[in-house]
Amino acid sequence: MKLSSVATVSALMSLMIAMPAFAKPDVYVVNFRHAEDTSSQQLNAQLPTVLEMAQVNAEEVVIDTTTAAKWTKAAHDAFNRDIVPVFNKWVGLPGFAAVVDAKNKTVIGCLSPRADVDTLARELRNMAATSRGEAVMTAASSNAVTECPEAFNIPPV
Repeated sequence: MKLSSVATVSALMSLMIAMPAFAKPDVYVVNFRHAEDTSSQQLNAQLPTVLEMAQVNAEEVVIDTTTAAKWTKAAHDAFNRDIVPVFNKWVGLPGFAAVVDAKNKTVIGCLSPRADVDTLARELRNMAATSRGEAVMTAASSNAVTECPEAFNIPPV
């Protein structure tokens, strides 16, 4: 084996070892935002803490409609994760995050900036657990916290 082949194999192995343990998320946290929307600003401030506190296998996907370039990037990100129907349903409606099961691409619930970070982290933890097929029993869950908005974009009939 040539020295260059050995070096290439070594480099690839080190990349594989360095990959994060959570390469495939259990859920996508799809953050629908717009820079001028106050709810978006509040949720953007909360989400990093919520994701850290929840300690779940989640990937944030930002759907930003502030500019045409950000909208286009968001469309590509949704396509790359096979969540285009979620994108299509709410693109243009900022200020919340949809929690999507990464395996079957269904919406489990939503996160609203009206709740505090502790509540959002608990609800995200519960939603991620249901995506893994775990039973979740809690009296603290409130439908008002995880309820998703009505579809913003309705396809013509």
